Amino acid sequence: MLAPFVSRGRSLRALLPAGRPIADDRWEARHRGIAVLLWLHVPALFVMGLLTHHTLWHSFADVVPVAACGIVAFIPHQSRHVRSGAATLGLVACSAILVHLSGGDVSMHFHFFVVVGVITLYQDWVPFLLAILFVVLHHGILGVLAPHAVYNQGAAQRNPWLWAGIHGAFVLAASVAHVLAWRLNEEQALVDELTRLPNRALLTDRVRLALARRIRDGRDVTVLFVDLDGFKAVNDTMGHASGDRMLVEVAHRIRGIVRQTDTAARLGGDEFAVLLDGHDTRAAVVVADRILTALARPVRLDGNHERTISASIGVVAVTHETSVDQVLRNADLAMYMAKAAGRGRVEVFEDAMFDEALDRSDLERDLRAAVTDGSITVAYQPCVDLATGEVTGVEALLRWTHPERGNVPPVVFIPIAETTGVILDLGRHVLRTACRDAVRLRDASPSLVMAVNVSARQLVSPAFVGDVETALRDSGLAGSALVLEITESMLVNEVDLTVARLTELKALGVRVAIDDFGTGYSSLSYLRHFPIDILKIDRSFVDQLPGDGAALARSIVRLGQSLNLEIVAEGVEDDAQRAELRRLGCVRGQGFLFAEARPLAKIEALLRSAEGHPDWFQGQVTPLPLPRASAGGTQLA
Repeated sequence: MLAPFVSRGRSLRALLPAGRPIADDRWEARHRGIAVLLWLHVPALFVMGLLTHHTLWHSFADVVPVAACGIVAFIPHQSRHVRSGAATLGLVACSAILVHLSGGDVSMHFHFFVVVGVITLYQDWVPFLLAILFVVLHHGILGVLAPHAVYNQGAAQRNPWLWAGIHGAFVLAASVAHVLAWRLNEEQALVDELTRLPNRALLTDRVRLALARRIRDGRDVTVLFVDLDGFKAVNDTMGHASGDRMLVEVAHRIRGIVRQTDTAARLGGDEFAVLLDGHDTRAAVVVADRILTALARPVRLDGNHERTISASIGVVAVTHETSVDQVLRNADLAMYMAKAAGRGRVEVFEDAMFDEALDRSDLERDLRAAVTDGSITVAYQPCVDLATGEVTGVEALLRWTHPERGNVPPVVFIPIAETTGVILDLGRHVLRTACRDAVRLRDASPSLVMAVNVSARQLVSPAFVGDVETALRDSGLAGSALVLEITESMLVNEVDLTVARLTELKALGVRVAIDDFGTGYSSLSYLRHFPIDILKIDRSFVDQLPGDGAALARSIVRLGQSLNLEIVAEGVEDDAQRAELRRLGCVRGQGFLFAEARPLAKIEALLRSAEGHPDWFQGQVTPLPLPRASAGGTQLA
């Protein structure tokens, strides 16, 4: 019988603005103030009863119910609803007593509306419903039994239930106005304007409630931290309107993956988070994988333009008592590790990640200082004609000697520089230094070419072409003596921007090389779009020579020859590899067979010793190779 009414009640409640629960400390402060206000009414009403010629016992009986409500309101371990309900009943009882003591004076009824304003501080519907119910029953029942105690108007005394309904309706209207005002204001402050997802403040509240619920009933709490990969490039190349459309679509797809009981939120920029209700780590990873799959579909931004975007997702499952800040911090750390591991993947938080993050933070701080204090230096590795042994060029590589850590491998500090933006200052420093040193080296070897690696962030920077032009002008180096090396994966992203940027660089006379070729996704038809001069065969193919790698190396050589490109092999470490590369048609190579990267003075000495001696490198001790960044990473080292 009651089921249809219960269902309708739930449906009506779902239509009401939700707002957010007040934090415990703030709720306690507000309730304490309301309870104190309630207790202040007790002596005031008692005195007013005596002044209006009521007996001592009558005045005492009037305030006893109010005091009882005040006692319940101050019991600390009761629920919010019990304590706020007691305070509300006590205050509306004060209103009723005030009306009674005034002989039903209409003006005294305004006290009910003051109470409505006070209980708004609870930000809950229950106190308002109690207030309305009390007004109707008090005005109706007492209006029948003792009409002069409620109304001082004849019409109201003759129809007490009618006027009880009228007064109840006015209280309801005041209640609705108050409640809707703060609910709608809060919803506006708690929802992201662009995506209409909950924002960081609302997510924080819901995570706090989930943690409290976990302590109470052991329910699993898991949070996903989602950060889009390459979103900045969308804004930079297609405009903020397209970026906004991308964010709206991402929000829509994430919302479509999670359940209604979960919370998908936008934290700001291209960062999203998901609070999963009752999911353990394994189930959360499944949801994260579904999000990655959903985001992998192309997004139509404007007209015929479609873009694909990936995301890095960190997962943290709460296993012990913790705070909201720690949960979000750990999810953020896991996301950061997902980016560091190659992006477009899911990483689950582990305690060791925090120590690693602290270490990385220290290294980032030291790296910023090293860029300005000169402890990061430039070394040069020779590039050699495989047939004649002549040194035809050098490649500028970074070296960092940390005062406490010693030599920090480029594979460690270059990704940090890339993600923090330090790479822009670092790349500018390398470019200026390499151009200046190239002029000095070309005094001894006039045909020498200087190669400098370029990061993805440098290439898309609007200031980069100007930086190259300034470095050439200030050093006096001819543009034709400078080769800028980019990784193959950089060609796949931002095609139009990359073509335009490389065309500008070519106008300066600079040549362009593709570094680590063969590890990315380029094809013959794709390469024809780019103004490329040199292909560098990745060392992973050279390592397999002679033998299994011959077919792949031969394909790259033939591809380069078909496009009239120079071919350079990286990582040449023995004579067998050198001979095989010569047989395949590769012209130049560099690697530990010839020399490791050396400071400027030692490279000058090497050039002098190599002049006129085709076998100058024979008999050198071959050092162990330094670790290298993975394909697609920044190759400034």
